[in-house]
Amino acid sequence: MFSALQNVLIPDPWQMEAISALRSGSDVIIDAPTGAGKTFVFEKFIEGGACGRKAFYTVPTRALANDKFSEWRARGWRTGIMTGDVAHATDAPIVVATLEAAQGALLEGVVARTVVIDEYQWIMDPNRGNHYEGVIISLPKEIQLLLLSGCVANPDEIAAWLRRLGRDVRVVRHAERPVPIEEVDLDDLSRRPPAGIAGYWPTRIAAALREDLGPILIFAPHRQDAERLARQLARTLPVPDPLSLTDEQRALLNPALERFLQSRIAYHHSGLSFEQRAGAIEPLAKTGQLRVVVATLGLSAGINFSLRSVLITRDKFSAEGIECEIAPHELLQMIGRAGRRGLDEIGYLLACHDSPRLAQARPLRLRRAPALPWASLLRLAAAGEDLRIAAPRFARNLLTRDPPRMGVERTASIAAEDLPCHLATDTGRARLVRRTRRPFRACATCTHRNECLSLGPEPSLIWQWTCIGLLDRDLRLTDRGRIASFFVGPEGIAIAAAIEDPLYPPEDLLLDLSNLFAGERFCGDEPRWSGRLAHACQKAYGRFSIEGYLTFGVPPQYGAGASTVLRELIDGDRRRGQLTTDHSGIGDIERLRTDWRSLLRQIAAAPDCANPRWSHLKTLARERVGPLDRSEPLVAKLPALTPDQRRPISHRLRWAR
Repeated sequence: MFSALQNVLIPDPWQMEAISALRSGSDVIIDAPTGAGKTFVFEKFIEGGACGRKAFYTVPTRALANDKFSEWRARGWRTGIMTGDVAHATDAPIVVATLEAAQGALLEGVVARTVVIDEYQWIMDPNRGNHYEGVIISLPKEIQLLLLSGCVANPDEIAAWLRRLGRDVRVVRHAERPVPIEEVDLDDLSRRPPAGIAGYWPTRIAAALREDLGPILIFAPHRQDAERLARQLARTLPVPDPLSLTDEQRALLNPALERFLQSRIAYHHSGLSFEQRAGAIEPLAKTGQLRVVVATLGLSAGINFSLRSVLITRDKFSAEGIECEIAPHELLQMIGRAGRRGLDEIGYLLACHDSPRLAQARPLRLRRAPALPWASLLRLAAAGEDLRIAAPRFARNLLTRDPPRMGVERTASIAAEDLPCHLATDTGRARLVRRTRRPFRACATCTHRNECLSLGPEPSLIWQWTCIGLLDRDLRLTDRGRIASFFVGPEGIAIAAAIEDPLYPPEDLLLDLSNLFAGERFCGDEPRWSGRLAHACQKAYGRFSIEGYLTFGVPPQYGAGASTVLRELIDGDRRRGQLTTDHSGIGDIERLRTDWRSLLRQIAAAPDCANPRWSHLKTLARERVGPLDRSEPLVAKLPALTPDQRRPISHRLRWAR
């Protein structure tokens, strides 16, 4: 099955060290630059079935999952894919998956021997880092871990954490880049611009191409910047050998993108559809057919190709109106896309007076994300474990030397009848004894008063769960908490709140669930926190805020307007292209529908409970999405490149000097 690998490459010494450690049964953390061959370690390890049973290869995005699935299938490997919305050939020995999809399969009892976490620095991501941490904590020690990254400064600390979890871990380092990177000053190259070339960036890009520094990957702050720059370059740069596109490829593209590609220029951002990115732009870029690709900063970790040179136009970007600097480790990832192994002897960072430099790129000192991984602890509560014991143990397993207070550490040893307040959390006792408005009179004479005053009133997890009704006064899981335990993120508490509203039709809720992931993309002139689902959440949780789960009573990624777009799309009144705006493209609508269907699949597969409205919602979700594993993934239907599109071209532009 894996015989195609046997005569391809001989592993480098550091790769052999990692493979040997895996074969001995150890967990392995690999610290090596982008393009050095981290994935090759896994490929050689599984060659001939060396890893034993099923292996999950997890990646942070659906796009990367589709790309890796397509690559391994093209080699003839038996490979499956799971991304929440798609599950194909899941009985294969290798399954490429997003981390959350793999976690769901493992919780359902799928037996695996190895789990690979590619780009494990996502453990620090503010939105999904707690999911990564929770998965690593909850995986049985019998499942072998392989962690891959090229931008983590403290892999030894991660190894120490895994050892604290009872794992045997080896760290394998390789600092040398397969293609060295040099910095080139564009201002020096462009002092004599070619005749007919004008504009700040066109003169510099033209000068770089004249010096044979192409193809070039340019990172621009936003979609409009990427499209504007691509348009400017396509209009300005001469095209001695236009790219010929097939009818199948043209069918995927809009007229502007088609013209750009014919000029061997492209832009690449999440507003484009998956077909446009994976069916045209990415394969053409990988085969060296495009002179320039302009991508947004947000896709720096989701691009699975490298070009000879990289240019980052700015070191800042705007997020929700706030000016932010690009983090040093993100610069490292972007710059790491310079230099194609086997094609380039040197990769280049193109820089000018106000763009980032090589010296600014540094690895990330990894630490845990602020939000706690609720799912793991909620499942323990659902299984009947006593949170007074389970919660402190859970806190000690987190990626930190200073475990957060769970809020039950001191009260756990006191019988409820010994406290006149009958409160089961340290935080609740600390706040009650300090209350000046409507004080609890029994506190004045309680024998535990001094102890209560010594407790900290800062919010703690178990106290927060009692406040929002996931736990009752005795720290037992409520019906609301049970529904929340079926999910890994805040979507569970939103669904639970809506289920409790008897006047909220499940048929309406089904579509409104799409608002949970929409952010500001589809709001238009509406307030972001409007809509019936937001109202149900605020009715249940007031204005309560919890890091990563609630912002003023509503899940933080919530955004009104998505359900309206989805309803028009499903009813067939308008097509994707007719629903786009300045803030949302076809790719956003595509991702909205994908995220929504993924959530419906989770609801359909979730356990039963006594609430008839939950059962009704499950039935509706099952009817809407149908069987999970019923069709070939989209990557199998994308157009192939023609022989001419695979033929090497020269990227050097020549003018009369």
